[in-house]
Parts: sequence; structure tokens; C-alpha cells
Amino acid sequence: MKKDATRSGLRYLMVLLVLLLPFATSWASVTIVGSRIIYPSTVPSVDVQLKNNDDFPYIVQTWFDDGDMRIGPENASGIPFIATPPVFRIQPKAGQVVRVVYSQSKALPHDRESVFWFNELQVPPANIGGRQQNKVLVMLRTRIKLFYRPEGIGSPGNLAKKLHVAVVRNGQKGAGIVISNPQPWYASLSNLSVTASGVSRQLNVEMIPPFSSRTFWIPGKFSANSLNGTVIVTLVNDQGARISERYHVAEG
Repeated sequence: MKKDATRSGLRYLMVLLVLLLPFATSWASVTIVGSRIIYPSTVPSVDVQLKNNDDFPYIVQTWFDDGDMRIGPENASGIPFIATPPVFRIQPKAGQVVRVVYSQSKALPHDRESVFWFNELQVPPANIGGRQQNKVLVMLRTRIKLFYRPEGIGSPGNLAKKLHVAVVRNGQKGAGIVISNPQPWYASLSNLSVTASGVSRQLNVEMIPPFSSRTFWIPGKFSANSLNGTVIVTLVNDQGARISERYHVAEG
């Protein structure tokens, strides 16, 4: 009996994969239509469309977090957004609309955007291909950003044109690029490159909150003694498209 139970446990190994890269949704069988959710403060709810691209059904669970990946559906009560239905079955080659509502359980700023993450966990059936063979069941979790946008701030337009870019040096970290976002919208950077004295570097990027600055340090030994060159900033807009802007930078 114990031996049979052990074999049964080996047969059904559950693996959780958390995919956070922009192309992660292309790996999923249940995909989210769109790369982000924009929630205007003037609407009672917004809809998120999901689609099952496989030939068998899935159980899907949805919830929100505030940027902490460790937050699961069991401890997401402090997040002021609710997804309905939170758990559902999605049929093969079918779609499902999830309604997102701002619960107002937490006051959000009126002069700038707020950001949260929408989570979708897909659980496949355990009997795919029959129960007599060993298999790995993969539960795939996908996260996309939700931007809560107060009525008074309007739409960002081409936010890449509205950034301030400058050079900074540090005795330990070397040269870096400071990007200031003086606007009330989040600047979602997808790429940042700097070219000076014939040397080009790709920098690690992150999202820049409203009315904030971030410093992106140039990796490796950057040989330019005086950083006079070009910085190309690429952002992701509301439609998920990438928009680039070129800046000339010079050390003063």
C-alpha cells in the first residue's frame, strides 16, 4: 500500500513556474489578451479577456499583488482590487472575461498613477493522456501590471519625450545614467542603451514611478573618461507598443 502511494506521488509531480518576462504569456496555454490593464478612476470596472489555446480545459485562479511575488490569493486581502470570478474553469479553445473592480478598501493617490499586478494561475487536468504514465503537471503563473489612473491626470501620450536624462559618476560604481520622471504616470522602461566614445552598453532597467528618479549604472569597465554620447530610452505605452527616444548626454 505504501509502495503504491509512493508511485502515485512520483507519477503526479506538481511544478510551479513563475514567468515574469514580457514574452512569458506566449508560453502559456491560457493567455491574457493585452500586456497591461489600464483602470481609469471614472469607471466602475474593467474587463480582462483570457483565452484557452489548448484542446483541454484548465482551472484558473486570479488575484492581485502589490509587487511582492510572494503574495498569493490567500493573503491578498489588503489589495484594493478584486477579480471576479476568482476561480473558474475555462473550456478548450474558449475565452473567459474576468471583471476587475476597485474595492476602495484602500485610498489611492489622486495626483498620480498607482500600480498593482494581476496574477493568473492555470492548473491543467491531472489525467491528460491517461493515468498510467509518469507525467509532470505544470501550473503556470502569469503576471501583468494594472495601472490605476486618476481622472485628473489624463493620458500620458509619448512619455519617452517627457523624461530628463543626465550623467552621474560614483567613485565605486563608475558612470551611470540618471532618468527623472517628472510626470504623474509610471515610465515602464523596456530597454536603455548608452553609446559614448564608440563604446555601447545595454543597461538593466526598471520601472520609474511618478515624480521619481532612478540611476542605471553602466556595467563593466566603461572606458570613456568623459561621458559625452547618446542614450536611447525605450518605453512600453498603454497599448503594449515600444516607443524609443534618443537623448544626447554630456558631463558638465
